Amino acid sequence: MTAVLDEFRIDRVRPQREWGLLVINYLFLGGAGAGLVFVSLFVDSAWGEVAGLAALCLATLFLFADLGRPERFWRAFLRPSTSWISRGAILITSVVVLGALHLLVVFSGVDAAPARTVLAVASGVAAAGVMAYTGFLLSPSPAIPFWNSAFFPTIFFAYSLLAGIDLLILLSLAQPLAAGSLETLEEVQLGLGAGILLLLASHLSVTANAGPAARESIAVLVRGAFRWTFFGGVFIVGLGVPVLASWAMLATGTAILASVAAALSVMRLVGDYLFRYLVIRAGHFDPPL
Repeated sequence: MTAVLDEFRIDRVRPQREWGLLVINYLFLGGAGAGLVFVSLFVDSAWGEVAGLAALCLATLFLFADLGRPERFWRAFLRPSTSWISRGAILITSVVVLGALHLLVVFSGVDAAPARTVLAVASGVAAAGVMAYTGFLLSPSPAIPFWNSAFFPTIFFAYSLLAGIDLLILLSLAQPLAAGSLETLEEVQLGLGAGILLLLASHLSVTANAGPAARESIAVLVRGAFRWTFFGGVFIVGLGVPVLASWAMLATGTAILASVAAALSVMRLVGDYLFRYLVIRAGHFDPPL
């Protein structure tokens, strides 16, 4: 009887269609931009921080474009105690405002070390919140079990940090980093990439037991229309090849060329975008029964 009922439930599972490319672009640029701001504050890269804030502003434009009534955007700020959308709007606004003030102090040349430090710390904390925000936005979603995962905040934070470092590496083609920095960044990327692989595998394993809608989401990713994008784009191009390449270069003491690091960064960024795309597209609602 249970098997029959479960089969009936699977027939009534339906994919979510409320969120599309505009939201996916917002999630990618928001995470990557916040990650770039966060990393730039650590390495003291003012131009990296500028680029990160620009990415966050562009992400917000994608979000506004998705709103049915953009002139009512202010309502997104009204329920921070109960809504992750409100918290996200406040966090992104905080990063942009605090980051702009921090850059104003940096570029002004004024000797204001205490203010600069306070603004840098506050900007970093807000940026970290944005990096994990998408995971917290999706994880309390019982109607879509594939999103209802305790792994998501950590996965999205790690992916945002990965993307932020990758953008910094790409920016280093125009603004070279200090000697040895590429090796240090690739060491971090190696650890992040391996960690994300483990987290994704754990998420899939746990979610497979979360009911028919979650199983349908996984089936779409591993056996359905998205299987080549999922395995080829997210796992192989975005994570597997960069992890192996970084490990090989670091283990053998090979000097990491800027061009090689940039190529690996592009691969990881493609994988990051595809991950966010597939997470949204693979979401399925549980049946009403």
